[in-house]
Amino acid sequence: MIEVERVYKSFDQPVLRGCSLRVKRAEIVGVIGPPASGKSVLLRAIAGLEQLDAGSICVDGRELLDAPEAVLTQVRGQIGMLFQHVALFDFMSVFENVAFPLRRMSRLPESEIERRVRAELDAVGLSELGSRMPAGLSGGQKRRVGIARAAITGPRVLLYDEPAAGLDPVTSSRAFLLLKEQRRRLGASILVVSSDIDRLLAVVDSVAMMHHGRILFQGSPAALLAAQAPIISQFVQGRADGPL
Repeated sequence: MIEVERVYKSFDQPVLRGCSLRVKRAEIVGVIGPPASGKSVLLRAIAGLEQLDAGSICVDGRELLDAPEAVLTQVRGQIGMLFQHVALFDFMSVFENVAFPLRRMSRLPESEIERRVRAELDAVGLSELGSRMPAGLSGGQKRRVGIARAAITGPRVLLYDEPAAGLDPVTSSRAFLLLKEQRRRLGASILVVSSDIDRLLAVVDSVAMMHHGRILFQGSPAALLAAQAPIISQFVQGRADGPL
């Protein structure tokens, strides 16, 4: 479970301004909103990668604000994350990229690492590409490698930042279906930021909309589509005639 309570974070200017969010066990929650509304910063804060100014973030009951490094390390070990730009290591093969978290965080024998990596690559449909370098992959293949790498340690929480960015409609749909499959296999809580609203709403249990660093709405996809608040309806419908 993820519990975010009135979180504040500023850089040169405020980014998160009292943001609150809930993700239940084994729930898929989508996060939408205009650019620069704080979505990626929120994911990084939940992953323990951003030091907060105020508020509370609990992951499986462990508070991250002002937590000692030992606690943050434990929490990070239960979180898998796909960054917005995927961030594959260019000098590593697909296999080595996916194996990296296991080698860094576990003491598993090489035979077990190889078994797990091959199983994860098979789950994302890349079983034949383990030896390929990232430069030889398509955009969709790179994102599937990133999705496999995020899940390889069997985390309790998965955070995905734009898993379908730049993909064609068919490849985008496949990327989102992978998230449902990971929830089924791992029982993980999944928080996914995406601009592909139609395909996102097809797989999530609930959706939250961010605006100016706050959550304006969290509820079911049906409730989002029926929302009458001008900012929400304008964004969801893609209209250019409102206050955004």
